Amino acid sequence: MKKTFLFIFFLLAVTFTVFSQQSASASQRFALVIGNNNYSGIPRLTNPVNDATDVAARLRTLGYQVDLQTNVTNVNMARAVTSFVQRLSQNRENEGFFWFAGHGVQLSGENYLLPIDVNTANEVEVRHSSYSVGRLIESLDQVACNQVNIVVLDACRDNPFVNMAGSFRNVTRGLSAIQNLPSDLLVIYSTAAGAAAADGPGQRNSPFTQAFLQNMDSSDDIQLVFRAIARETMRLTNNNQRPYHDGSFLNLDFYSLNPRGARPAPANVAPTSQPTPTVTPTPTVTPVHPAPAPSSPAVSNELVRIQGGTFTMGSPANETGRTNSETQRQVTVSSFMMSRYEITQREYQEIMGTNPSHFTGDLNHPVETVSWFDAIEYCNRRSQSEGLTPAYTISGRGDNRTVTWNRNTNGYRLPTEAEWEYACRGGTTTAYNTGANITTNQANYNNTLQRTTPVGNYTANRYGLHDMHGNVWEWCWDLYGEYPAGTQSDPTGASSGSRRVYRGGSWDASAANVRSAIRGTNAPFARNIYMGFRVVRS
Repeated sequence: MKKTFLFIFFLLAVTFTVFSQQSASASQRFALVIGNNNYSGIPRLTNPVNDATDVAARLRTLGYQVDLQTNVTNVNMARAVTSFVQRLSQNRENEGFFWFAGHGVQLSGENYLLPIDVNTANEVEVRHSSYSVGRLIESLDQVACNQVNIVVLDACRDNPFVNMAGSFRNVTRGLSAIQNLPSDLLVIYSTAAGAAAADGPGQRNSPFTQAFLQNMDSSDDIQLVFRAIARETMRLTNNNQRPYHDGSFLNLDFYSLNPRGARPAPANVAPTSQPTPTVTPTPTVTPVHPAPAPSSPAVSNELVRIQGGTFTMGSPANETGRTNSETQRQVTVSSFMMSRYEITQREYQEIMGTNPSHFTGDLNHPVETVSWFDAIEYCNRRSQSEGLTPAYTISGRGDNRTVTWNRNTNGYRLPTEAEWEYACRGGTTTAYNTGANITTNQANYNNTLQRTTPVGNYTANRYGLHDMHGNVWEWCWDLYGEYPAGTQSDPTGASSGSRRVYRGGSWDASAANVRSAIRGTNAPFARNIYMGFRVVRS
């Protein structure tokens, strides 16, 4: 993807975007850490400079080249961000970390980070003299285009304009939930949207920063790190500050803040004149690595014939969990054949000679940690091994490969997004092919089992297809784009773009993110432990 993952923390919020970890031999880790205490015209804060200083020190122990800025003006904040983004953009494999601690507000629903010289004359001046979170996300997403970005915004203190005149009617405390997030962007709030996060009076750090410092490298699975941070934040605030998230871990890679894989000794970042308070440690969170199970006999992953037809693609406006990209339209698909199960590790290994999966042991588990390019290559090699004409022509090398689909061949290929949803629904019009609701007895999702399961463990849909909901996300052929208006016949996705579609949800996805209409998108070179595929033939 443009990045393996973008990750934003606000001390109100933490946000993520995930993109695949590939060879990192040439990559560098850059961090921009900002802490603002000494505001003019609005209440000063106690801990942001401490928070930023301590986080910067810890990041240096983890190999980041850190630019620490404290009590920054509007002009200098913009310059620092521009320099940070430019450094990241020099190499796709660079990794970035942005931390802001200080005042943040939502103004007419948009989030702003306040420099120390914010102009408080009126709402217009506040907007023009502050740094927009939307601008930050856009810069990282569209300008930097690097592999991994982690953005932490401890910007959720109380409304600094609360005691001012009525010219601040549209300014509210805390930060707002970011709407229309890209599918690879996760926002984790340290407290509810619109609420204020504690600054940590009498302590060196805010509660969220304490929790972050204590757990940021406690596991090599970033999801487990987030959960540990959330639990500790709640403990430190007597459950008054409850983190939650918007978006999902659609593209979250098995990624660690600690590239060396070992937790360093805690850095002594507190000055002797102001010692860090004692914090009762929580148990270290360890990644889930289930013991390998004996490999069972190979499943027969034959192709199932899917009779073509016309269906309503997308979701109705009242469907729980619906996103704006799921606009309904009438689509006709021609008949095709689809593999009954997701491609297994055994099948992948037999064709490709390797098994990249994280959850190994039983080769009947779906293959995962495969990119779109990997799936395309598998299709061509399998076609050749069975005497079929490959569906794809691949040119170029590495991330710059281009792929052309010859629709008149008889070889294996990835399903189009329309074919995938038609097959998943199996004639249903509800949110799931199981009906209006789904349970963990019907699919592997919601992190219930904390890993993939062997294919076929759950009841098939009406077309005889298993695991269309959950287990692993499944790559499709299409470039991602908004659905065009009007009826469509055998659509193949957007005509331009750089990101590919995947469907179906994974073992870790929420119920909303395993619906028949849910759409994910990622760069074709991205790999993570939630991503697999199944094949079709025309």
